[in-house]
Amino acid sequence: MKNFASEYTILIVDDVPTNVMLVQAILKKEGYSLLTVDNGPKALEIAREKHPNIILLDIMMPEMDGYEVLQRLKSNPDTNDIPVIIMSALSDMPSIVKGYQLGATEYVTKPFQREELVKRIAHRFELYSIERIKQELEAAIESRDMLYSIISRDLRTPLGSMKMMNNSILKVIDKEKVGEDTYEMLLLMNKTSEETFQLLDNLTKWSKFSQNKSQPHKQKTDINSLIELIITLYQPIAELKQVTISSHDTSTSLIGFIDVDMIKTIIRNLLSNAIKYNFEGGTVIISTRMEENYMHFSIKDSGKGIKEEDKDKLLSSEHFSTFGTNNEHGSGLGIMICKAFVEMHEGKFWFKSEEGKGTTFFFTLKIRDNED
Repeated sequence: MKNFASEYTILIVDDVPTNVMLVQAILKKEGYSLLTVDNGPKALEIAREKHPNIILLDIMMPEMDGYEVLQRLKSNPDTNDIPVIIMSALSDMPSIVKGYQLGATEYVTKPFQREELVKRIAHRFELYSIERIKQELEAAIESRDMLYSIISRDLRTPLGSMKMMNNSILKVIDKEKVGEDTYEMLLLMNKTSEETFQLLDNLTKWSKFSQNKSQPHKQKTDINSLIELIITLYQPIAELKQVTISSHDTSTSLIGFIDVDMIKTIIRNLLSNAIKYNFEGGTVIISTRMEENYMHFSIKDSGKGIKEEDKDKLLSSEHFSTFGTNNEHGSGLGIMICKAFVEMHEGKFWFKSEEGKGTTFFFTLKIRDNED
């Protein structure tokens, strides 16, 4: 604590020089920075100008007593946050109570023990240090999130263009003409660009969510058409592992007010995981149904499943991920973002899994006739 004590400024307010010298002698050894004044008006002036971390205030002073000083400090927005410890020879209960009523943090009666004063100041310094560390951590986190956001935004556009070009090429290319090896290479390029784009997209969304900047902007949408579009985009990636994607009950229109970008993110992450953790030749089944005011979704794979000891970790606040069946690796952000976005739509998010037999993710969305 002494290493940082010089950053902590204490204002001593007392009209008796010997009292001031005594307190100075005690606190100088602890390394604190000290200011001294011998009357109330000067104390108010220094408090406004220097804003000390704590004020040690005597009560019985000429011109303006300590109670009036305290009252003015606490009524001024510029100084009302400064902790004040009263140090006074007035030890009767009414005097002590009055000090606390006016806003004193603590009340020390004279003559005081050196250890008592040191410990009370040290306690305030510890609180100050904790708050300073907290502010530094918050600033560091904010800077990190801003950096993530900038990097993700700057890379997102070229990667998005690359992803669309790869998808377009795969739609028009003749597999027989380019040959098996070239076609496999194009599929792999498409998979890599899609996974990189998804990672950046998740990073951007998590950064916004962690800064409380993500809020749903709902619009009337055919949700099943949205799902079919995402399935089409992921068919080439599924083809690399010979995974079959099928949908149940998604052929008819299903209209609801949703944030389109959030729901696309949920479906994309869950479908990507279903392919990643599936075995070659496996299946993925996406189903939707309406039940009262909620739409129910499920995405089921026939893959490796989740170990029993890992199930509690998956939806915890920590980012948890494992390797896919072809040693694919994820950031762990996807599931956390899915859960957060579902809850923003007043829904629930859960899963069932059996090791070696596959996993099914479920979620619900509250579907309304309007945006209220």
